[in-house]
Amino acid sequence: MDKLSHLIMHAVNEGLWKTLRAGRNGMNVSHLMFADDLLLFGEATENQMDCLMNILTKFCSMSGQEVSYEKTSILFSKNVSRHIRNKLVQKSGFRETNHLGKYLGVPLTGNAPRRSDFQYIINQVSAKLARWKVNQLSFAGRVTLAKSVIEATPIYPMMTNRIPKGCLEEINMLQRKFIWGETEGNNKYHAIRWEDVTRPKRFGGLGLRRLDTMNQACLLKLGWKFNSGASDLWCEVLHGKYSCQTISENMVIKAPASSLWKNIVKLSSNLNKYSFWAVGNGYSVDAWTSAWIDAGLRITDLDLAIPEELQNAKVCDLVDSSGEWNWSMMRGWMPVDLLHKISAILPPSDVNGDDQQLGSGTGSKKFSVSDMYSVLCGFDNYYEARSWKLLWKLHVTERVKCFIWLVSHDRLLTNSRKAMMGLCHAMCTFCGNMEETCIHALRDCTIVRNMWLSVVPCESRGLFFGGDLDSWINYNLSSDIDRINGIRWEDFWAAACHCLWSWPNKEQHVDEFSQPVHEVVHILQRCSHYYNACMDRKPVNTIQKRLQWIGWKVPEEGWVKLNTDGACKGLWVVEAS
Repeated sequence: MDKLSHLIMHAVNEGLWKTLRAGRNGMNVSHLMFADDLLLFGEATENQMDCLMNILTKFCSMSGQEVSYEKTSILFSKNVSRHIRNKLVQKSGFRETNHLGKYLGVPLTGNAPRRSDFQYIINQVSAKLARWKVNQLSFAGRVTLAKSVIEATPIYPMMTNRIPKGCLEEINMLQRKFIWGETEGNNKYHAIRWEDVTRPKRFGGLGLRRLDTMNQACLLKLGWKFNSGASDLWCEVLHGKYSCQTISENMVIKAPASSLWKNIVKLSSNLNKYSFWAVGNGYSVDAWTSAWIDAGLRITDLDLAIPEELQNAKVCDLVDSSGEWNWSMMRGWMPVDLLHKISAILPPSDVNGDDQQLGSGTGSKKFSVSDMYSVLCGFDNYYEARSWKLLWKLHVTERVKCFIWLVSHDRLLTNSRKAMMGLCHAMCTFCGNMEETCIHALRDCTIVRNMWLSVVPCESRGLFFGGDLDSWINYNLSSDIDRINGIRWEDFWAAACHCLWSWPNKEQHVDEFSQPVHEVVHILQRCSHYYNACMDRKPVNTIQKRLQWIGWKVPEEGWVKLNTDGACKGLWVVEAS
């Protein structure tokens, strides 16, 4: 394919191939290659088609490859007449198309994306869900699959497209139903609202992503690369097409602009707000709409009366003729605390080099989609409770961790909660003495209290059996109660809570199930099995790599060498011509 590229470039240099210019000041594009795929750009004339076909014919004769006419198509611009189109199609033998279809699963279109363009993502998610037996998976298993498979499906198209919100909402709906075990015609109890489920684990969620916000973070990375002066081909094309080197929120978006350009310009306000500029010469940094004083601090957000003559000022315009900050320009309308912050910054100067845009939350020149996603969601303002960190560090199965997560949110489907829904009475089914709340079902009911009394030391029973649900959970996750047969107390407690909830429910709904007689022994065995499974992890034996140069060698005299691909069929003979 490199030889084909050389042939095309030679034709371009000789003036035989007229390239496509990306805008008035843009670069010339003749062809794009990726692996075995090829896009050719040229003028819609018979001479150009003759030049193209001659190059393809010459390349095929040199390489032994052939053009696949069935897989090759021509896309004409709207201003090409039907007469010219028919002539070029007949001359080339290729079929005409109205769209380029998909490439690596992503629609190739410059127009605003429609829901129908991304219906294939919904179909992919639905097909994957149809293959999984929801009822055979635990809640933890469904969460793991939702994060690793369902959530990952739309990520690649998100990198370059603003996927319609309705499409992402439908994927989220499928994800929610799958996590809570819903099937068609069989609705289930959604214990936690989706906003809380999509929080990071350290803030009480399960770490699932909010797809619409994730889409914005991915597109903001493109805007950041464009503003930071990246030399990528797509950046060069956009620089030439729209005749600008950076994006600002005050830019006017024209109707014929591509959807990619419209999207990154619309999101530029977030880019300026959440990325930080290290001031060098000050030429590239907007004094009011960019964050250059503190991360996330923009003067335009402070509701200050910026003087009319300074509305379009860059940071370089805020210094006087001696190269120092022009305090007389700013002192009249800026607050004192803001002036103090500016005084701590080195004034812009050519000696300091170019301005540098730092990635959001990273403090480096690299942009982090994950950090930008967290900033857009506002996770930096959330309180990080220590109990969530302790919960996810438990040495128990993921099923037990997810159960304790539900307990921590007080969202078990107890009789008390079902009574709020009008489904049954609120009293405990087993003891009948108290309302069946979460703390009653796991600690205070007579059928579970005796088990706890057999393992909790006397000196710890006052703290263990006192307090509300939150204090009980915090106490057991950070308790100093001694190990039981080598099992940490917090691990035993979590596994015991799971068993004490599931055993009575199974006895009611599963005919052949009977609760273990020796409850403590059974729980300890479960914990021990998990401990042993973690300890038995052994590194996989790796084969020592050996570097060997592979190249074609001329066969010895009297021999014929036949080069083939990896597939072959036996019982064949090479005959002399």
